[in-house]
Amino acid sequence: MKLRNSLIALACLASFGAANALTPAEIVTARGDGSLKEIRLTGASALRLLVGAYIQADLADPATFDVFFDSATGANHRAYSFKTKVVIGSWPVGTPVLITKRDAGGSAQGVTPLVNADATQTHMLVNASCTTAAGGVSPATDIQKAGFICGATTPALAHAGFSDVEPALLQAIVNGGSGLDTSILDAAGFVQNIFAVGVNKKLYLALQKAQGLVAPSATVIDESAAAQPSIPKSFISGALTGQLLGSSTASKKGWNLLIPATVDSNINNKRINVCRRTPGSGTQAASNVYFANNPCGGNANQYPVTAGTTSATLAVLGSLTTLQNGSTQNVENCLGTVEALADSTGGGYAFGVLGRENNPLANGGDKGYRYVKLSGATPTRAGLIAGEYDFAVEASMQWPKAEATNAPSAEVLALLTNLRSNLGKASILQGLDADLQNGLAALPSTVTGAWSDLDATTKSFTSHTNRISANSCSFVRMTK
Repeated sequence: MKLRNSLIALACLASFGAANALTPAEIVTARGDGSLKEIRLTGASALRLLVGAYIQADLADPATFDVFFDSATGANHRAYSFKTKVVIGSWPVGTPVLITKRDAGGSAQGVTPLVNADATQTHMLVNASCTTAAGGVSPATDIQKAGFICGATTPALAHAGFSDVEPALLQAIVNGGSGLDTSILDAAGFVQNIFAVGVNKKLYLALQKAQGLVAPSATVIDESAAAQPSIPKSFISGALTGQLLGSSTASKKGWNLLIPATVDSNINNKRINVCRRTPGSGTQAASNVYFANNPCGGNANQYPVTAGTTSATLAVLGSLTTLQNGSTQNVENCLGTVEALADSTGGGYAFGVLGRENNPLANGGDKGYRYVKLSGATPTRAGLIAGEYDFAVEASMQWPKAEATNAPSAEVLALLTNLRSNLGKASILQGLDADLQNGLAALPSTVTGAWSDLDATTKSFTSHTNRISANSCSFVRMTK
């Protein structure tokens, strides 16, 4: 992901200065002499690009900035090394810093291990075993391109965590929690995460035909915004809570509710394939709240969410199948798998919930899915800001309070506070890659003054609406 051209140009020019990128060899040296400051962050994979972008833009001397992945895709761990260009607490300009970000396990890993004071996790280990990535450059100018691959990990306590929702929500049974007391954490929201429903392209085209957005004879989807089809929120809710079972010809409770036989002659037999995340994922927790009012309704009034399986087989025909996936990337792969299915009945249909920062056409590829409207509302940041689209929750950053045995030191706390105070501001978001901007909006509380008096740029990156802070079960209201 690239920041604005001016930032990239600054990085390139600075790389010719006297400073050197903070490579694995230099990290080993700094660790050995005690000058290296190492910070371990964990949880909420949807926020990893925001973390990297902020570090690059506001904290790092660009001539010293390096990016590390645990593999070619960086699916589970990433890290950023740099020398500071600003004073952070007691750290002077030029302090060598290594920030590792664990994404494996999702949002729950940004909460539960912090509550359990002695719960270590595996974190990326940057040392001499790291190798130069294919095509990698040092210093780095693009946070989505690794300069080095570091396959080793080390057990350690995290200093702080991220979650797509407030920590307490992740302790609900439906979200894989066990009711732990999260009041030991210093937690606060800092940005809104925008989510959306994606469907595979065959389903997208069928919906377009059913809604008269393309000609009945169309064989490829219309990519224009005007032709984006819509699915009722109630349909997604019904499927996620086991009320719509797909291929029951007698009850006809499936895709036939949205698509007529004139579009798909075998619609009564089409399977509803659901590509969802596992419990513990912040994306899944947000989905549970939004589509099932779970756990918000209380035991007597909430809708039970259909349990998924990691071993389900996606198919064109049959009853409801819910496949749990351990990462956003796997949900995208799941939708792509359905897209590749075809038989005499015309192909499979599936939907899944994703963070809106994910782009099905990223890097010139095509992952086989597209986003749909929900009950006519367009899943965009602009739609959220206008109050027309409301599938968004407040992301949280937390660390153990001072009285906890695993509380961060004063010098580490200064950096953590800096991150939480600034990561989600409109001034930061407007410098991010366009894809990431689609999935984030600054909280109304980050700007002062009347909404009508804000400048146009700030308005375009700041939400006009919000839930009660740290309460994803509260309703969305216009607050600015």
